[in-house]
Amino acid sequence: MIKNKEKGMNKSRRKFLKIILIGSGALWAEKVLGPLFLRFSGNSSTKTDSLKKTSFRDFKVIEDKKGLSFYDSSGKEVLQIDKDL
Repeated sequence: MIKNKEKGMNKSRRKFLKIILIGSGALWAEKVLGPLFLRFSGNSSTKTDSLKKTSFRDFKVIEDKKGLSFYDSSGKEVLQIDKDL
């Protein structure tokens, strides 16, 4: 009976170690191969489209005693960040 219990523990331990090994291998592959993939796919249309749509010159930032206020091109306040005194 004790031998059966030990065999069951060894099987579950092996499964656990196998899952840990596969997971760490996947993370390692992503860390190593991720930058290589991005280097080869540098002319992505989504990357250039997002840069064309973002324009920060349409916003106005005003700092006063209360904090920072961000205004859009129409003059409406978009965001206000208060200073902690």
